[in-house]
Amino acid sequence: MDAPRIVLVIHTTSYGVPPFVEACRKVGAEVIVASDRCHVLDSRWVWPPDSVVIDFFDVEGSAGVIAGVAGTTTRAVLSVGGETAALVATAAARRLGLPSNDPAAVAATGNKLRMRTLCAAAAATGQPVRIPAFFAVALDADPAVVAGRVAAELGWPCVIKPLLLSASRGVMRVDDAAGLRAAMARLGRLLSVPALREMDPVLSRQALLEAFIPGREVALEALLADGELRRLALFDKPDPLDGPFFEETLYVTPSRLREADQRAVMDAVAAATRALGLSTGPVHAELRLGRQGPVVIEVAARPIGGLCARTLRFDTGLSLEELIVRQALGQDVRHVLREQPASGVMMIPIPAAGILKDATGVDEARQVSGIEDVVISIKPGERVVPLPEGDRYLGFIFARAATPAEVEAALRAAHARLHFAILPTLPMGDRAPPH
Repeated sequence: MDAPRIVLVIHTTSYGVPPFVEACRKVGAEVIVASDRCHVLDSRWVWPPDSVVIDFFDVEGSAGVIAGVAGTTTRAVLSVGGETAALVATAAARRLGLPSNDPAAVAATGNKLRMRTLCAAAAATGQPVRIPAFFAVALDADPAVVAGRVAAELGWPCVIKPLLLSASRGVMRVDDAAGLRAAMARLGRLLSVPALREMDPVLSRQALLEAFIPGREVALEALLADGELRRLALFDKPDPLDGPFFEETLYVTPSRLREADQRAVMDAVAAATRALGLSTGPVHAELRLGRQGPVVIEVAARPIGGLCARTLRFDTGLSLEELIVRQALGQDVRHVLREQPASGVMMIPIPAAGILKDATGVDEARQVSGIEDVVISIKPGERVVPLPEGDRYLGFIFARAATPAEVEAALRAAHARLHFAILPTLPMGDRAPPH
């Protein structure tokens, strides 16, 4: 019998490709990679044979390319990071007659306005899903008029964010009318990038405004099977995320929340997945713990981003990627449990814009008790851009220990040993003209 094939749909900026390829090979599956990154020119890692180049701006065209090379032994099409990759993977799976989410449901997870609209409708019927009060505006709207709506419908402070993008990119806290004017202009500049305009000419000219929810934030990693949500890990985010930007740093699991609060988080995400129409595959959700219970901020039809999946190990020795692959091949993974020791990751924040000159202290950071690894993912000479414009981290720190408190302490101690030399860059208008 021929080995099953799995198509991995990946985006240029995805960190998590090699672990998924390795997971496929562990279960005896052949791999086809579909990406907007050229496998012929890219020498950073060994690409599987039959890799193809696709255009994420053309979802149906990309699905057709994948269907044309998949062959009769393909059993699953999986996305590796990013909502656009999830859209393409879903469209390709539908063409091949393979199990997948409804494309409309996946599209809703990549459109913050659509997601909130569907969740609000579910909440109105009594479902246990809370979302912030919200409305959408055109970025070229009169800021004074928008400020009036904020005062009347949301209150100050509020949060402004793009309808597109992920990982807190473009998300800003706004405290008053003057701040709103500045934030609308800043977000407009970010979304004027031609690639984003091409991605969606309509959504790239709009913004979402929503009430700011004070409180702690958590992230849920889960798997859906036949519409039933199963928790894999609930992460605490120990650092306060109060703005002006919302750069995520620490993720620590298991959660230190009370059991009743953990159940409320699960109920809220399960209700949100039903409202969106998701039924299968990985789910990554972000929630705020408001005064009246969990408030859903994001639900994504994909696993946790970056290299953060390394924090999770399961009692049978499976990685998160292998768990996802096995479920996609139709195997029952409901019996698999997460290992008990606490674990966590720090996404190393970018302290300033410029060119990374050097990163030192990595070996010292690795010597901290509980630290498993330190990965610097931006190379010297590369540009670094902090939030809200940036879309990358300096790297990742991984820890494992007996308790969540020990994990958190190890991550903070390791980060304190790292030092980054960043050379400032001149604004375009200040640069000397070429000779």
